[in-house]
Amino acid sequence: MKALDELMYGAECALRGIKIFFTRPRLWPYALPPLLVVLLLYAGILSVLLLWAVPELREWLAGISFPGWLSWLQTALDWCLSAVFWVVIPLILLYFVGTFYEMFGNMMFDILVDAFEKKEYPEHPGADQSYGKMLHLAAGYVLLTIGSYLVYFLLFWIPVVGFLFRGAICGRSYLHDSAVRQGFHVSVLRKQVAKNRLSVLGFGIIARFAEAIPFLIPGLVVGGSILYHTRILKTVDLSNRKKLPV
Repeated sequence: MKALDELMYGAECALRGIKIFFTRPRLWPYALPPLLVVLLLYAGILSVLLLWAVPELREWLAGISFPGWLSWLQTALDWCLSAVFWVVIPLILLYFVGTFYEMFGNMMFDILVDAFEKKEYPEHPGADQSYGKMLHLAAGYVLLTIGSYLVYFLLFWIPVVGFLFRGAICGRSYLHDSAVRQGFHVSVLRKQVAKNRLSVLGFGIIARFAEAIPFLIPGLVVGGSILYHTRILKTVDLSNRKKLPV
């Protein structure tokens, strides 16, 4: 039962973070800039496709001369071209909208976490660290994520194992901002997560599905902060923070 409780607590943190984000308008401005960037990027891509690529390809296709017995092929190619531009490409763009939103939002999400934690968890102030040190710590978490996904690519074909491993990676990734704010090295977070694997996994499973709706990601960022401060951070003695790896 304790294992199930931990899984459910992690899932609850994810859902609670989403609810908090959408019910606190003061947090919304942190999600707006990356949204505008993504919209501008997609507007640019669609403009190039519709105003230049489609007319050029249609003109090229119209200029091809097929023998009479192959005249049907020109119509088929025209249909295929329409399918690519009106179905395939929009689906690809839709699939990657979350990736782009998270990529452009990373810097703003750092600020979002800082603003949320200062008000919500004043008893856990961030570490006094330079911008260079924060970049150094953040780079370590980027390398950790890359390494984890390389392992995942070896495991994803094993249905249950791959799903759970991907969920664990996803759950841990939403703890990175809080860990960096506290000045903790990758090695510290890994030990913290090792003592809370099931709650992190529960969070990650919910996050994996919620990420399909990109605009829920800021809520997951808030949820990761909640999980970190209510479970993960309790495994570290903050009075000895200066002795921990940095």
